Amino acid sequence: MENHTDALFRGSENHLSGLLTLTARLVQDRLSAALRPHGVTYAQAAALVRLWRTPDGRMLQHDFVTSLALARPSGTLLISDLERSGLVGRSPDPTDGRRQVITLTEAGRELEGKVHGVISGLQREIDRIVGREDLARTMRVLTTVLSWLEPAAMAALPAHDREPGRRTTGSALPAPRPAEQ
Repeated sequence: MENHTDALFRGSENHLSGLLTLTARLVQDRLSAALRPHGVTYAQAAALVRLWRTPDGRMLQHDFVTSLALARPSGTLLISDLERSGLVGRSPDPTDGRRQVITLTEAGRELEGKVHGVISGLQREIDRIVGREDLARTMRVLTTVLSWLEPAAMAALPAHDREPGRRTTGSALPAPRPAEQ
C-alpha cells in the first residue's frame, strides 16, 4: 500500500530533496553574486558567520568544520582559503596543542556588517514573497530536519541557533556587533 509521501513523490515532478537542492543552489548563487563585490565567497561567508556568532570570534577547528557539516578535508581547505585571504588565523589550542583554534582577524570582523546586509537583504526579499508566517514555519521545519540529519552540526552551533523555531522572524544573523574601539 502506497503512503501519502510516496503518492506526493509519484504525482509530482518535484520531491523534497530536489526542491531543497535546487532552492539551496539558487540561493547560494544569488548570495555569491551579491557577496562578490565584498571580496568574499559564499563558502567563506557561511564559515565566517559561525565565528561571528561566537562570543569571542574563536572556535576549535573540529567544532568549526562540524558546524558547517563539511568533511574534514573540505573544512581544512576552506580554513586555508580563509587564512590566505587574511580573514582568520589558526593557532594551537593553549589547553591541548594537538587541537587548532580558528580565530577571526580584524579583516574578518570588518566584513560582518557587509555580509549581514547581503544575507538579511535576501531574507527580506523571501519574506516579502512568502510572508512572515510561512518563512518562520519554514525556518522551524528546516532546523528540525537539520537537527535530525546531523545532530553534530547542530551541537556545534551556539545555543540560540540549536532550538527549532526559536528564530521566527527577522534576520538569519544577529545584528552586527559594534566595532571594537
